[in-house]
Amino acid sequence: MQGYFQLGFLRKKHGYKGEIILHVESDHPARYASLDVLFLEESELPVPYFIASIRTHITAEFIIRLEDVDIESQVDTVVGKTVFLPESALPALSDTQYYYHEIIGYTASDPAVLGIMTVEEVMDRPGQPLLVLRHPEHENPILIPLVDEFVMSVDKRAQHILLAAPEALYHL
Repeated sequence: MQGYFQLGFLRKKHGYKGEIILHVESDHPARYASLDVLFLEESELPVPYFIASIRTHITAEFIIRLEDVDIESQVDTVVGKTVFLPESALPALSDTQYYYHEIIGYTASDPAVLGIMTVEEVMDRPGQPLLVLRHPEHENPILIPLVDEFVMSVDKRAQHILLAAPEALYHL
């Protein structure tokens, strides 16, 4: 959804009184402890759901109750859904920092590889995130660990990433 970022997902019901576990995928989940609205995608559009109550469950999870979603069958319809917030809710970053969703569509280059690649996705894996790159001469996507040792620079203005990954990673 254009203009929104994925915050997390509604993991499961909590009890039988309309409460839901909200799992937040963030390095700083406490930033979202006072949410008053979240968005769910319905028919490819963001639909606001207002939060009646929110409290901390564990580090990256909150127990929430949504307004007008209090019958068990209503709760069942939202459990498992991805939660979004407007990009304007993200904290501002310095010029050298970036959010993963920002770099999708950027071009990428590496002196070890001829040609320009395109960032298709950032796969956020437990060990380390992976850049999913598309090269015009490769049939399959190229997966490069998104680590400081391989990322020389990210130019937000030019929307370009300069990489220096081992050449062998481009030929797997």
